[in-house]
Amino acid sequence: MAGGAGPFLIGLDCGTQSVRALLADATGRTVACAARPTPTIAIAPGQAEHDPEALWQAACDALRELAAKIPPGGEVAGIACASMGEACVLLDAEDRPLARTITWFDRRTEPVAAAFAARVGAEVLFDRTGLPADPTVTLAKLLWHRATDPAGFARVRRVLNLADYLAFRLSGEAATDLSHASRTQLLDIGAGEWSAAMLREAALDRALLPPIRPSGSRIGAVRPDVLAATGLPGRPAVGVGGHDHVCGAFAAGVVRPGTLLDSMGTAEALFATVERPVVTRAHRHLGFWQGALGLDRRFAYVGAGITSSGGAVEWTRRLFGGDVDRAALIAEAEALPAGSGGVVFLAHLANATPPVVDLAARGAFLGLTAATSRGALFRAVLEGLAMEARLCVDAIAALPGAGRPEAIRVIGGSTRNALLLRIKAAVFGRPLTVIDEPEATALGAALLGGVAAGMWPDMPSALSAVDRPVHVVAPDAAWIACYDTLFRSVYAHLYLTLAPLTHALARYDAGE
Repeated sequence: MAGGAGPFLIGLDCGTQSVRALLADATGRTVACAARPTPTIAIAPGQAEHDPEALWQAACDALRELAAKIPPGGEVAGIACASMGEACVLLDAEDRPLARTITWFDRRTEPVAAAFAARVGAEVLFDRTGLPADPTVTLAKLLWHRATDPAGFARVRRVLNLADYLAFRLSGEAATDLSHASRTQLLDIGAGEWSAAMLREAALDRALLPPIRPSGSRIGAVRPDVLAATGLPGRPAVGVGGHDHVCGAFAAGVVRPGTLLDSMGTAEALFATVERPVVTRAHRHLGFWQGALGLDRRFAYVGAGITSSGGAVEWTRRLFGGDVDRAALIAEAEALPAGSGGVVFLAHLANATPPVVDLAARGAFLGLTAATSRGALFRAVLEGLAMEARLCVDAIAALPGAGRPEAIRVIGGSTRNALLLRIKAAVFGRPLTVIDEPEATALGAALLGGVAAGMWPDMPSALSAVDRPVHVVAPDAAWIACYDTLFRSVYAHLYLTLAPLTHALARYDAGE
């Protein structure tokens, strides 16, 4: 256990797999963590729900565990919440949940989302909200609830995303931030306000939606009954939080335009900050997502994800036998020269990555010979993932108004793979600043709680004051040249060259 006598900060992170709580001291150092499985009810393949009350109890359990680890005399100054996007809680006039929460990934909303997009027009939707027609956004979930239970929906008086629902239960006050509002398809992304036009098209009352406040704004204090139930000492301020990727970016120092966040986990999110939204109607076919951000100033982000990143690494390990030692594989790969002996891996195990939108895309190894070793295959996977990330980042940088990021910051579980980081630094041709904090999302939320408590005037000041463990991975000059040649001569052309064959395979699999 680290940390002094306080004051302490807490960040809550409500994620797909777990509800996590982090206790940090005033220097930003982690004192303790607690986690509970995210209560999830499976309905059917691709369909699942959360019980809002069970989510709240999971958060309270984690907070009770943290409270027991606070040194005697210590007090909690502030708390804020992060969560996955899109999912929402419907509350009645007494602020009681009216229905279970549809998970962010649930696809049963596809028919109502498609019908709404057909009526309004996909281009109009994009122009107003910066988002394409999408069955996972909050709006689609609201339309589904109204269509399937009109009487119940008529009783809805408040709609909150999960982070804001937890903050509401903590404080009794409702607010949201721009990053979560961006995932509703009800935000005018240019104005940074709820869209009157979208609300009118959807026949939704503006009063259902909470006010939009900057992340880190104080919205109240933890209620006395919650303090009694959890044992938290002090009277912590409750701050406006943010989307989980965004809070992780804040913890990594991504608080101004011109920075790229690479969040490396089972999936990988590449997230570039810009002055204002840059994906227009002319570029919406590229598949990038974007949204607005608000701290002491407004800015925006544009990004994309590699659906199977760390997942691809684990898939490769399983191919060699589930009990193969990960460190041994990395050592074998590290002993080989850059380029894996001419073996290249197309990193499309789960769809393509923007700027390509192709659900039929498939992965591939190219350049295999009888001399290809296990280490070469493993290293080729790491190199392919790095080159796929470069394709995505290069395409983001080419968008009008975006430009090349000034700095690259990295978080996530895959940062423990030092070889992958060295390869990625060389493929990007840039140093990587790695944040050595496994709970970056919860830390970002905790720092927002500190801003809400008045410990710092804003998030940039908080980051200047705290002591975040980081290290820099510098690119190897020889590897830069090798990978640049391989990228330009082979990888940049690989998808388009193989697409006719992968599409034929998809048709074959479908029995066409």
